[in-house]
Amino acid sequence: MAQRNGIKLAQDEVNASGMLDPVRLEVIVEDDASNRDQGAAVFQKFIENSHVVGILGPTLSDTALAVDPLAQQAGVPVLAVSNSASGITELGDFIFRDCLSESQLTPQIVKMVKSRLKLHSAALLYADTDPNRSGSHAFKHALQDAHVRIVSEQAFAADAKDLSGEIAEVASSNPEALFVNAPTHAAAEILMQARRYGLAGVPIVGGNSFNSASVLRAAGDAAEGLIVGSAWTRNNPSPRNQQFIDRYRTRYGIDPDQLAAQAYTGVYILADGLQRAHTVSDQRALRDALEQTRDLDTPLGKFAFNDTHDAAYPPTVQIVHLGKFQTY
Repeated sequence: MAQRNGIKLAQDEVNASGMLDPVRLEVIVEDDASNRDQGAAVFQKFIENSHVVGILGPTLSDTALAVDPLAQQAGVPVLAVSNSASGITELGDFIFRDCLSESQLTPQIVKMVKSRLKLHSAALLYADTDPNRSGSHAFKHALQDAHVRIVSEQAFAADAKDLSGEIAEVASSNPEALFVNAPTHAAAEILMQARRYGLAGVPIVGGNSFNSASVLRAAGDAAEGLIVGSAWTRNNPSPRNQQFIDRYRTRYGIDPDQLAAQAYTGVYILADGLQRAHTVSDQRALRDALEQTRDLDTPLGKFAFNDTHDAAYPPTVQIVHLGKFQTY
């Protein structure tokens, strides 16, 4: 919902501004149900029936790794707005992302957490899926590079509801911090179960799926003290970021989260590319224009793509305090 809200807000702003006059930007939204097969069907529909000039999404890295090659083969630019897993932009030269990758976020998170907590040992808990294994491996390598001893590694099935056994194993190893990679739907439950089954006083460092206001609302007090790396923070005082927050809050009655900010920014990145390419239909021209994106003023900061089509801006690290993300 946060992504959809951000997309709709940006679409309406672009059209009201006359940015692409005389053409109006139309964003078609379809649900892939976080499923590879359905995601493939949606991509084929966009490519073959709707003849879109570009695609935003999908939401999950696991789906993106499966379906982005369809757009690459068809020569349709894809802008990932929430896929942090390794290998996304390596799928081809039509694939971009405005969120930060694990390789950009993870070392910064580990470096700061080690420094702040004087960390000597840590445990890993992760869902047994490709993106979450990848995220956990990124944490593992960063921890090893930082000379932090890993005292326990526990994997669980992505659809598991009861993690008491895995969490008890982690607790028995007495880690000084727990690093977790899990699907978004499992994030809040993991926080609650961790606090319930022996990790009440242990700092938890979450992967990208934990960086959502919906996770904080669902987890309640169990989210207090959660640490996450972030591509966006509401505490950034830049006028463009504060304008986005005010407009989002006015329209929807709630504050935006990182997913909303990245989706909102994604629409502006595509619109800016279309404007500079002087086209609303030439997909290759849009791709070429996206590669030349420089210093675009967005809620994420001054935006550009690097040589690998990943986002080029510095990450931040946040901690949950009194139910809200604060700069760590």
